[in-house]
Amino acid sequence: MRLARFLEALPNRPALLVVLLIALALPGQAWGHATLLRTVPADGSVLAAPPDTVQIFFDDTVRTSSGIKAVRNGGGSVLRGKPRVVGHRLVIPLQPGLSDGDYTVLWRVLSDDGHTLAGVMAFGVGSGRAPPVPSLTADNGPSVQDVLSRFLFFAGLLTAVGAAFFRFVVAPVPVRLMLGAFLVVFIGVSGIVHDVSISTRFGSVMAAAAVVAGVGAMLAAIAPVFPRLEPLAFAAGLALLPVPTLAGHALDPGRPGYEPVVDFLHVAAASFWLGGLVALGLALSSSGDHAPLVRRFSNVAFVSVLVLAATGVLRAFAELRSVSQLWSTGYGRLLIVKTALLTLLAAVGWVNRYRLVPSLSFAGLRRNVAVELTLFAVLIAAVALLTDLRPGRDRTAGAAVATEAKGPPPLPAGRMIVQGRESGDLAIALAVAWPGAELVVLGQDGSAVNGLRVVLGGIEARSCGNGCYGAFLTPARRVRVSVNGRVTTFEVPAKRQSADALVAHATAAFRRLQSVEYIERLASSPKSKIVSRFTLERPNRLMYEIRGGADGIIIGPRRWDRARGGKWIPSAQDLTPQPEPIWAAGHVTNAYLLETTPSTYVVSFMNPLAPVWFTISFDRHTLLPRTLRMTAAAHFMTHRYIRFNGPPKIRAPSGVR
Repeated sequence: MRLARFLEALPNRPALLVVLLIALALPGQAWGHATLLRTVPADGSVLAAPPDTVQIFFDDTVRTSSGIKAVRNGGGSVLRGKPRVVGHRLVIPLQPGLSDGDYTVLWRVLSDDGHTLAGVMAFGVGSGRAPPVPSLTADNGPSVQDVLSRFLFFAGLLTAVGAAFFRFVVAPVPVRLMLGAFLVVFIGVSGIVHDVSISTRFGSVMAAAAVVAGVGAMLAAIAPVFPRLEPLAFAAGLALLPVPTLAGHALDPGRPGYEPVVDFLHVAAASFWLGGLVALGLALSSSGDHAPLVRRFSNVAFVSVLVLAATGVLRAFAELRSVSQLWSTGYGRLLIVKTALLTLLAAVGWVNRYRLVPSLSFAGLRRNVAVELTLFAVLIAAVALLTDLRPGRDRTAGAAVATEAKGPPPLPAGRMIVQGRESGDLAIALAVAWPGAELVVLGQDGSAVNGLRVVLGGIEARSCGNGCYGAFLTPARRVRVSVNGRVTTFEVPAKRQSADALVAHATAAFRRLQSVEYIERLASSPKSKIVSRFTLERPNRLMYEIRGGADGIIIGPRRWDRARGGKWIPSAQDLTPQPEPIWAAGHVTNAYLLETTPSTYVVSFMNPLAPVWFTISFDRHTLLPRTLRMTAAAHFMTHRYIRFNGPPKIRAPSGVR
């Protein structure tokens, strides 16, 4: 009973109300859905020649479902054979030699989470036709049976887990409560998996939950006859705790490694609170001294709310991509409803803990427990809907597939680590903030490049804007990027660490130098490059020597240029202070530390105006650069710094005015 005494000793602090209000932000758990990436042919496209198949690409494992159709608009079926799944791709075979006209395909797949996803796409055959309009419709909304089944499942599971915890930590619980909870779980699972394949992760986990519920119900039924079995019935209740996490999206590919733990703690805290309330209500209806029991459960609720608050904030960041999604998506609007219900629960909980428990007003507690259970019932109904709605993060991905990208490439969020590289003639820049990754692609003329096949960390990327390709990845130290088959590997630090101050100090250290010398390699493509040697001297002197090419000297307002071996040609020059670091010509954003060695700091950042991306290795002691890589459209440059504060060497050419 040490845990019981500890719970009784927890302090009653007004901070509970603050924690409850923080917990209002927590979202309900959503079971993971596969996301549509693209279709081939594209929805709304007009083809010169008829396709043999329609291919639907997803970001996760799917299986074929019944009801797939392919029709000529206003005509009959054009299916040929049975649709099949290859990897993450649904292949729908079509009759050969389709005549000119408009066609509609209704696709239906079973996601690994047990949800049936459906959609329609249309394409036309015959050049010069207007874009086709689908003649079929698809409905992805949850049915009344789906919502009711999920309501029963969650209500039974939270009650069974919470009552079991109450029995082992707070006070005895009538075993008949467990019998009822197990039966409700079993009925809920039966409704959920009536058309779900047991070969999916969701289906297998739900089948296991049904077995546990069935065994638990049997143990609870015979426990009055065989009292030694009573603890096993409650242990079966605790065994249901990991089910929502194992069946949900926390284990989806590309999700952070910490998410299953957060999800598990979130469900545990909700269970201990709700199931404990049910057990408390039964205990208060009987005779006896309820004071120790009430104090212990009050502290159980306090700890549960602390955990709910912490895990809820983490989940809110994972499920919504922006504040506007609270009112722009059905998922967000339902979260607002849930917040209102939690506000009422917070108010009732505050009255219980700080008014009724200290005064031992058991009649008032019985009344308020009934109110809380009613609010929880409505709250569970909201959760039952939330599990079938797409979170904001998935809405963003879906919208990116359906809309045409326009305008300049989107700038990365400030928390993303950015790195630029050369990929053939293209400039590419990877931005990472786990689990999200985005790749921007620029052509030789500086314009964004769309329509490429981009694979990020083994995941087929989808459009996230003009020239932008995004995907959710599993965090890794190396991200392998493929752009139309050309592979580039990026090193990503395990932990994000700001380098704003480091870059500012390094810039200042560079400007304090008397002189700088470096070797520059500049390329516009893999076949076009020049190598030069630059010397910068205070206050306004610069000299360059292009290998096999021209030379130049700048001193204050004058400059001299010549072809190699030719005559110097003088001209006017604007005053340019030296030494001036090349990375300081503009605003710096997204500065983060990539690597720290005993002798160097390696940082990356970007100038968003061009845009230009930099990766620089700085000496740890002097903060002077050792190497630099700059990436921009048709401008791929590296520096190797060879001398600082050397003897003066820049002079005006002799014999030239």
